[in-house]
Amino acid sequence: MLSVADIMNLDSHIHSCYSGDSRSKPKNIINQAIFIGLDIIAISDHNTTKGSKIAIAEAKSKNIIVVPSIEISSSQGHIIGFGVDVDIPKGLTPDDTIDKIYDNGGIPIIPHPFSFYRNGLFSSLSPFELNIEAIEVKNARYIFGYSNYKSRSLARKKNLAEIGASDSHFIDSIGDSYTEIRDIDSDPTIDNIIDAIRFKKTIAKGKKTSNFLIAKEVFNKKFNRTY
Repeated sequence: MLSVADIMNLDSHIHSCYSGDSRSKPKNIINQAIFIGLDIIAISDHNTTKGSKIAIAEAKSKNIIVVPSIEISSSQGHIIGFGVDVDIPKGLTPDDTIDKIYDNGGIPIIPHPFSFYRNGLFSSLSPFELNIEAIEVKNARYIFGYSNYKSRSLARKKNLAEIGASDSHFIDSIGDSYTEIRDIDSDPTIDNIIDAIRFKKTIAKGKKTSNFLIAKEVFNKKFNRTY
């Protein structure tokens, strides 16, 4: 019989220094995640799994699970390949990107779906055209929250898993928003975690990241972005 944990907390969208727009080192991300009580994290860097792989190696002796992940720049917007441990080329169509995520054992999560200034996929594409199972309905990096509101409405209309995530680009914002996963094995495999999302055992929780800190980070990013 499986030992079932009541709750595990996941932040599925964290950027590291390998992302091109963050200075957070994987080791520091892991330490902060443990400090604030997260059980599972994913480093979802832009178009690379390098930071994710380093974090997985760093976490082997620590009390946290790191899921391989990548945030892919498709031809029409960003798509997270949660559970994917290989680089998927940027610039593919959304359909082809999603197919490659599934082919590599992952599940697609649509980040900040309606945020046009952050390459939200549904700013330029109908959400009813794609084979998706999960979207961020509580992304911590927002100003007024309209994108999150539209995302939650869509998730309930299409019966999608609702994901909360920090979209952290600096250490102090890790876990600002997160996903509470219920009824999951207390020592889950990556497949167990993906299945928990697929079967919608998720609740999006948390708070917004400080607008002052976001503005400061965006200013710095204009001079450091490489993706």
